[in-house]
Amino acid sequence: MKKLSVVLMCLFVAFVLSACQNSLIGAEQRNADKLILYQMERFGELRESTRTEVTDAQTIELFADAISRADKLQGVADVVDPDFQLDFGGKTFYLWVSADQVSVMDESDTHALYTLKEKDAEELYSYLSSENLLDGLTEHKGAR
Repeated sequence: MKKLSVVLMCLFVAFVLSACQNSLIGAEQRNADKLILYQMERFGELRESTRTEVTDAQTIELFADAISRADKLQGVADVVDPDFQLDFGGKTFYLWVSADQVSVMDESDTHALYTLKEKDAEELYSYLSSENLLDGLTEHKGAR
């Protein structure tokens, strides 16, 4: 009887934890060996010479975890041009990045916008800043 209650408790915890994640990140993204970031001019137009390939497993996990924990905003998204395009495990995402907030959109569902948890946004911003990937965005897009 004790084994059964332990098994049931483990299943309940697994269910609760899985409910805390959205469906943006799947096995293909979790198992990806690289992700590619581009700065964007506007939707559908990448900035020249801004392709950055990331192969570090920890950084890939940082992006996957942050996006999977993002909260979906209510309503239909009406947004300005994104800062980045992220190609990742066969999917494309758009990112809007500022020091205090990061938002993400799946290219296949441009009506839904997600915001990253504060800690995840800070970590992604810190990574992008440390790699000088934010250079040129302020003057390009205007003050944030």
